[in-house]
Amino acid sequence: MARGTEIVIIGGGIVGLSIAYHLAARGCHNVCVLERGQIGQGATAKATGGIRQQFSREINIRLSQESLKPFERFEEEMGCSADFRQVGYLFLASSGEDWAWLKEAAALQQRLQVPVELLTPEEARRLVPGLWIDDLLGATFCGSDGIADPHAVLHGLAGQARRLGVRILEGREVTGILCDGGRVRGVRMKDGEAVAAALVVNAAGIHAREVGLMAGVEIPVEPHHRQAFVAEPLAELADSMPMTVDLRSGTYVHVERNGNIILGGGDHGDRRGFDERLDWSLLPRLIEGVTHRLPALELARIQRGWAGLREMTPDELAIVGPVPDTEGLFVAAGFSGHGFMHAPAIGKLVAELILDGKASTIDISSLSLDRFRTGQLVPERAVF
Repeated sequence: MARGTEIVIIGGGIVGLSIAYHLAARGCHNVCVLERGQIGQGATAKATGGIRQQFSREINIRLSQESLKPFERFEEEMGCSADFRQVGYLFLASSGEDWAWLKEAAALQQRLQVPVELLTPEEARRLVPGLWIDDLLGATFCGSDGIADPHAVLHGLAGQARRLGVRILEGREVTGILCDGGRVRGVRMKDGEAVAAALVVNAAGIHAREVGLMAGVEIPVEPHHRQAFVAEPLAELADSMPMTVDLRSGTYVHVERNGNIILGGGDHGDRRGFDERLDWSLLPRLIEGVTHRLPALELARIQRGWAGLREMTPDELAIVGPVPDTEGLFVAAGFSGHGFMHAPAIGKLVAELILDGKASTIDISSLSLDRFRTGQLVPERAVF
């Protein structure tokens, strides 16, 4: 038996819920989110919560800027705290190539009014006491970047969306997109139930490609294995320490409010597929990278680790917008590790696309699915 709704969003992660909230906030209450598991169970649950404006592509910088405002006023709008701490992001370069592109990216960021600073190695060490700087050429720092709690943000959005009338259905796996005459008519679920819809948004994250194929559309999104570890607190590393990214090893370190130390990175692109098992064999390489830059971490005891999947695209930029040749089908996926930090902006922009026919806040034409047909891709460099 078919049920009718106006808009179906496939995927109950941070992006899907942000789209639902922004649609409802603009008065579009006949929205249904279909999540195959539980909301936030996928990539959002494994996110480390970083929020930064330091990217190499203008579109990512603008998405971060537009998302920063909602994070800053999250408690006022959602009625709960996002635990957003603007401790800043510190990027460290020790090779001529890395320092060159980091300076080039910083110049672009500054033109776009991002308060990023170029630092000497000594200035970087004043921000992070104990930093080993003998091989550093320079660093960039943006103090308005920071860290928030993905769990709190997701459930804040879900709560507000529900209060505005959005239906969020968990345990409802979509197995088919119903099309007729080149336009979407609804979706079919695993239990055989159909939901009629004039518009369908593919916000299925790592499953975006298989959802696209249900409508005969190729969405170039591939799951990549990523993992992080938690170390016990060290007196040498305060919770006010910036998120610190070492370009030499591709590793990052940040300190949670309770003092626990999050260690990650250094495994970019190593494993692809849907296997989410933690690989302890990668830990020695990670430890080598982080202790090279912060020798105090040699004393840190690893408590636990976790693994998850990132939805990567060939140019490591998101895919956002209408799907060509299939009227009523939209995609918002492939965020390449930046879905959490960009979700507020994406929700607003997709709502504009659906309700106004265009995204007026930011020009997102560079995120169109069409770009993969031309093959003229300019990758985002700041992915870790």
